[in-house]
Amino acid sequence: MSLKKYLLAGGLSTVLILGACNGDDTATEEETDDSATEETDDTATDDAADDEEEEDAEEDTDTEDDSSADDESADGESSDGEITYSGEYGDFTVASFEQYTLEPEEAEEEEDDEEEEEEEEEAEPTELVLIEYEFTNNSDVPTTPEEAFGLDLAVRQMAETGESTLENLTMDLPEDHESADLAAQSVELVEPGESATALVAYGPVDTSLETELQSRNDEELNETIELEDDSEAADDEEEEDEEESEE
Repeated sequence: MSLKKYLLAGGLSTVLILGACNGDDTATEEETDDSATEETDDTATDDAADDEEEEDAEEDTDTEDDSSADDESADGESSDGEITYSGEYGDFTVASFEQYTLEPEEAEEEEDDEEEEEEEEEAEPTELVLIEYEFTNNSDVPTTPEEAFGLDLAVRQMAETGESTLENLTMDLPEDHESADLAAQSVELVEPGESATALVAYGPVDTSLETELQSRNDEELNETIELEDDSEAADDEEEEDEEESEE
């Protein structure tokens, strides 16, 4: 009987020991799982913080790019393709350039039987560049769009020997020109803070040379004006005539 008691006591001790060991293992596994969960949460939090920092950095970059674009469009070409310039006498927004051929006026023929008829050289057409623009008067006194344009801007042609500034020939445009009303507006006074749309004509233009619209007092504006070369236009007319004759 004593032996059985010892065996039973030993078996119970073994069971208790094994149970205690299993309990420690389970607790250890739970602690391990908790630690892993905390690490995962910490990692996720760090990743989210990194993503937010990257997004903030990208937004800052986009803001800087937008600011740079706005600064670049202040003088020069704007985002919608218009040419803008802020000068001493006002703000200018150029809407269009146009090449125009000014035909010579027909001189009145005076017949005089007593005087010999002299052959006069036939006057040739004059090529002009027409510039339509909106002018805002930023000065303290009333100013005409034409005067402000001439003080702040210039139309020049570039040659190997140097550059030449074209003349203002707006008043030479015929009265029946399609933009005569805008040409007339160019000599009307614009009050400070007010705006007006006008048209000016500059020439005579040599279409074989590069023509540019430039600012007079700085180098912020230098826009090339595309014109059609007379020789190319003549070739096109000859080709059209040949095609019509063939038909």
